[in-house]
Amino acid sequence: MAVKTIQSVQNALGVLEALAIAQPIGVSALARTTELDKAAVQRILLTLGEAGWIRQLETGEWTVTSRALQVGTHYISGLREAAHPHLVQLQKETDETVVLFAREGDTMVVLDTVDSSQPLRMTVPIGMVVPMRQGATFDAFLPDAERATLPRVQPPPTSAALAAVRRAGYFLVDELYPNAIAAGAPVFDRRGVPVATITVVAPRVRVNRTGAKQLGEMAASTAMAVTGASSTASV
Repeated sequence: MAVKTIQSVQNALGVLEALAIAQPIGVSALARTTELDKAAVQRILLTLGEAGWIRQLETGEWTVTSRALQVGTHYISGLREAAHPHLVQLQKETDETVVLFAREGDTMVVLDTVDSSQPLRMTVPIGMVVPMRQGATFDAFLPDAERATLPRVQPPPTSAALAAVRRAGYFLVDELYPNAIAAGAPVFDRRGVPVATITVVAPRVRVNRTGAKQLGEMAASTAMAVTGASSTASV
């Protein structure tokens, strides 16, 4: 017999997610956003507030607390702790911003970042979510069946481009953002599945494509070290 889901829990999670995006927000606006009954949203907010997940401002609007971050650290702790010393070392070697992304479904989530010390630098906030796509970047290291489910880009990368990324062991991102260029390499779990990336992000005025390739080689070396260091962690 199939086990049924609990609709009230799904509603509460939906409210919490919508609140996190739109905060600070009031009950009426949140009810419209979630398309739930206002009284139901009010009960959910009061329950989440009593549990410490959200708090009400003097204006009557609601905002999230640090509880979600506290819970989230249990997810990221093994990989983040294993990778952080290597991120610090790579940042010292490149003096550019180094970022640890982890795969979450069809997205990449920033788990950790070590900023460049230079006045002109790229910053990437922890928690930022980037959708994956078929762009001959991290996706090049995924099994073909998984890669095929990702959104396509135009023009699509050629088979030769994908093969070149796999041979090199790193990828470049130089077309998404006008002022930045990035080079990243995959981190694998003990089964050989790509689960994260070590990515160096730099201003385009300081790093050209040739320089980015050098950063990619350094990122690949660091990713290999993190793969080894995290082999006993849950990633």
